Amino acid sequence: MIDFTDLKKVRNAFKPNTKMVWIESPTNPTLKVTDIAAVAKICKEKGALLVVDNTFMSPVLQSPLKLGADIVMHSLTKYVSGHCDVLAGAFMFNDEELYDKYHYIIKTVGSAISPFEAFLCMRGSKTLKLRAEKASENAL
Repeated sequence: MIDFTDLKKVRNAFKPNTKMVWIESPTNPTLKVTDIAAVAKICKEKGALLVVDNTFMSPVLQSPLKLGADIVMHSLTKYVSGHCDVLAGAFMFNDEELYDKYHYIIKTVGSAISPFEAFLCMRGSKTLKLRAEKASENAL
């Protein structure tokens, strides 16, 4: 584990067998912010995937795929569903081949959410933008 706010430490932490870098930005609970685009650039140079846990920001407030991340994870349990009545998560991919690989694993292992949980997430997602904007306004 390293401090991802220090890009020199990020670059120096890579080993020959590093295949993936997983970051959370902002972090929980310290709210440290990582320069996702800069870390993505380093990962591309080193041949590693960048995964970003985007739970705190939600897809409304931050788009790590547009910043160069390969995979983005969201906890649907929290901000996205908005009602504290579902346990779920989602991964977003920037590459169809990468998506196909992991989609096959999800189907084979059977770790997909149930149709009812998917409905609950869709229900909550309808007000996500409004809730995210209001929370940001209130924080300011």
